[in-house]
Amino acid sequence: MSNTGLVTRRTAPCAAPAGGFTLIETMLAITLLALMMAMIYASLNIGIRAWDAGDARVAAASNWRTVEHFLRRELGQVFPSRWRAVPQPYIAFEGGATSLRYVTALNLDAALQNGASGGLQWAELSLQDGGVLQLNRQVFDSQAQNFDALVAAGTTNSTATPTAAATSSDATQTAIAPVRLLENVTAFEIGYFGAETDLGEPSWRTEWRDLVRLPLLVRLRIETSRGRDVPDLVVALKVGEEAGCLTANFTRTCGPRPR
Repeated sequence: MSNTGLVTRRTAPCAAPAGGFTLIETMLAITLLALMMAMIYASLNIGIRAWDAGDARVAAASNWRTVEHFLRRELGQVFPSRWRAVPQPYIAFEGGATSLRYVTALNLDAALQNGASGGLQWAELSLQDGGVLQLNRQVFDSQAQNFDALVAAGTTNSTATPTAAATSSDATQTAIAPVRLLENVTAFEIGYFGAETDLGEPSWRTEWRDLVRLPLLVRLRIETSRGRDVPDLVVALKVGEEAGCLTANFTRTCGPRPR
C-alpha cells in the first residue's frame, strides 16, 4: 500500500515558561526582608541603650568613689580647734542633720589640689539649691568666736571677721572656691555616733551640739535622682578633742592652743 498523498502531521513542541517571580512572591520577599530589618534595628537599639546605661553606671560609680575618697580624707582631717575670747572655750564643730561645719587641718596635698593654702581652714558641707552637694571653705580666723565668718563661696566679705573677736578691724576674709562634690542629689542626711558623757553609751544622733567633745563616727546618707544607689559613708574622726586643748595648770580648765 502506497503512502503517497498522505500528509504527516507533527505536533509542535510546547514553549518553555518564562523565568522570574510572580508579584505575590516578590511582595512576600519584601515583607520578610522588612521584618528582618526591623528586628535587627530593634536588637541594635536595645544593645546601644544597654551599653549607654552601663557606661552611665560605671561613670557614676567611679565619680562616687572619687567623692568618697575625698570625703574620707576631708573628715579625717577634722581638727578640734577651740574658739577664743569666749567664757568657756568650746570646740569649733557644729553638726546638723543636713549640714556640717568644722575646722580642717589641710595637708599640703589637699591644699594644692583644692587651690587653698595649707593650715587650718573653715569648712561647711551642705546640700545647695539645685541638688548640689557642696563643700565651702575659708581661711580660718584664729580670733573667731563662731562660724559667722564662713561666707558664701566665691564672694569677698570685708566684714567677715566676727564682730569683736577680731584683733584688727580691717581684717578681711576671702572665701575659697567651693568644691562641687555631687549633682542631682535629692536627699542628704548626716548622722553622728558618740556618747554624751565619758561614762555614757555611744549612740547615733541626728545632730551634734556637744561643746566639749567630738563624735566618734560621722555617717553620710545620700540619695540621687536615680534612687538610693549611693552606699552610706561612715568615717571615723582621727583626732581627739584633747588635741586642740591646752590645759591651764592653775584652773585645770581647757583652753585654745596658742598660735
